[in-house]
Amino acid sequence: MHEGSLIVACDFGSTTFRAVVADVALGQPARVLAAATVAAEGFQDGDFVDLKAGSAAIARLLRAVQDQAGVVVQGFGFNVSGSHLRSVMATGQIPIAPGGREITDRDVEAVMTMARSLTIPFNHRILAVNPVEFAVDRVGGIQDPRGRAGSRLEVRAHLITGASSVIRNNENAIEKAGYTAAGHAVDVLAAATCLVTPAEQERGVLVIDIGGGCTHWAALAGGRLLGIGATPWGGQHLTRDLASGLRISEEAAEAVKCDRGVVLRSLVEDIDVNVLFEEENPEETPGLVAAVLEPRLEEIFSLVKDSLGPGIALSRLGTGIVLTGGGGRCRGSRDLAEEVFGLPARNRYLPENLTGVQALPPGQWATALGLILWGGGGDRTEAAPAPVSRARSMRWPGWARRLFVR
Repeated sequence: MHEGSLIVACDFGSTTFRAVVADVALGQPARVLAAATVAAEGFQDGDFVDLKAGSAAIARLLRAVQDQAGVVVQGFGFNVSGSHLRSVMATGQIPIAPGGREITDRDVEAVMTMARSLTIPFNHRILAVNPVEFAVDRVGGIQDPRGRAGSRLEVRAHLITGASSVIRNNENAIEKAGYTAAGHAVDVLAAATCLVTPAEQERGVLVIDIGGGCTHWAALAGGRLLGIGATPWGGQHLTRDLASGLRISEEAAEAVKCDRGVVLRSLVEDIDVNVLFEEENPEETPGLVAAVLEPRLEEIFSLVKDSLGPGIALSRLGTGIVLTGGGGRCRGSRDLAEEVFGLPARNRYLPENLTGVQALPPGQWATALGLILWGGGGDRTEAAPAPVSRARSMRWPGWARRLFVR
């Protein structure tokens, strides 16, 4: 273990809170040292609606991960999620010099500042700014304008905003638990940081994170963020549909979904779906489970596809779909995604560039691990989780650094 290299991150999910401690020593692969989970409490749609219950759950979570790691945690980075997030496009332009000169880093920063000046709702704050393309003297499609000669620089940028009150509520819950809210990142971007390689984000990829209460997505291509979004359906809705269809408790339905869930009827023996309406206690069969789950997951994928909008063409997503999240673990989820989007899809839950991840407890760890990588690779204060014990957080340059500008 290298002193000064420990980072702590927490993923606040709709059903489970997760914490990870990792060693991110400079020049070395990140290494997971400890991880813990507790049931989510007082948390809904990305917001702590019950600060007392939420802070108590956070305190239990951090005590557990501290005991495992043998450290004293002072603070941590956390994820931002929920329907309050907004994805908007902004533009900025600045004069360079009469007659033109070579564009510098200072010019790029100045035009990005102009893009950040976009008027947003009074109760929102900008969480991330990502340049989509630059133009120099009206010549567009430029990825990096530095060194080019010109008299005017323009940028088209993608902004992600979030409700200031929601983020402050999360920080309050953390502080009431006795810790420092040291930084944050949008959860689906953290998951993308963890799961998508530089080559994949260059070719184009759509990351779909099917969480408990909702599904988030992020589209990337050409090394840039194209957009993010969310739909109000997730794994909990699959469970509730199954509980209603089979006339069983939600706890029993969750077990069926996790152990024997199948979401594509063509993979199992066909059944007469009328038994769902005619029988008081229909027998659980693979065909019946698929008949219940397929329509809901197909609806989730269709909502994601529709929310991409005209600005994100499927033809730009050369890598296809990366599915993650607990709601996407059922058999057939990848096949169903390929049917809906007409793109290749794969399930991915853990990164390949972290050691110790195979020892993690069962569950969805991509967001927490992405926060570790984000914090380790960034040089922005909101992306740098607090140190543990007396150690000072060190950072190493990750590919997220090239993707997102704060």
